[in-house]
Amino acid sequence: MAGYPRVIGGYVAGGYVAGAYPGTGIYGQPPPQPMLPPPQGYGQPGYGHHPHHHQYMLPPELHPHSPPWRPMVAPGSPPVGEGHVPMPLNAEEFNGAWGGVSTSYAAAGTLITFSARPQKPFKTARLITRGTKVGTSAVGNLVGQIFVGTDLQQGELGQIDLETIGAGNTFDTWLSLKQAEPGVWVRVQAQLTAYPTGTDFEYYTINAIGHYLH
Repeated sequence: MAGYPRVIGGYVAGGYVAGAYPGTGIYGQPPPQPMLPPPQGYGQPGYGHHPHHHQYMLPPELHPHSPPWRPMVAPGSPPVGEGHVPMPLNAEEFNGAWGGVSTSYAAAGTLITFSARPQKPFKTARLITRGTKVGTSAVGNLVGQIFVGTDLQQGELGQIDLETIGAGNTFDTWLSLKQAEPGVWVRVQAQLTAYPTGTDFEYYTINAIGHYLH
């Protein structure tokens, strides 16, 4: 495994790691080492190419190791960690916009679904909702319901004011939604409380911030 600090089938400080021992095909304690004097060139550049050089243990100061910030379960396999990352919920229809005279905007009464499928386990802790309102009639607020898979993430049926709980400057609006396994849909079904008229329109983005296993 070229490129990793610890190599499958190699010795490290304290013993042998991640591989069968040469000539044995077994795991566990390393086989007894021959008590022979070091060959000529031991410890010098180029040493290690002779077929018998694997019989000699390197001194501790030459043992390969990983840096302290990169723990590994096995060479090239870091342990499960946790991040706190954003995840966009993308509008499935009309790019998340209502109003206007263009057919690219949703008409009055239309429900738009914002959705995402995390690639690794994701547990939502916060929603950030941002709206752009253009025109004097663009006064509606975004309301809707939140789902993880088919499970409603609310204490009761009804429309939640997504702009209020998703505003960037709100206090104590954190959430603790059900963990979404990889491929499970996180969805927000949304609509407006009032719809713009004429050429006015409202455009929204929704992002989830949560805990992500990596």
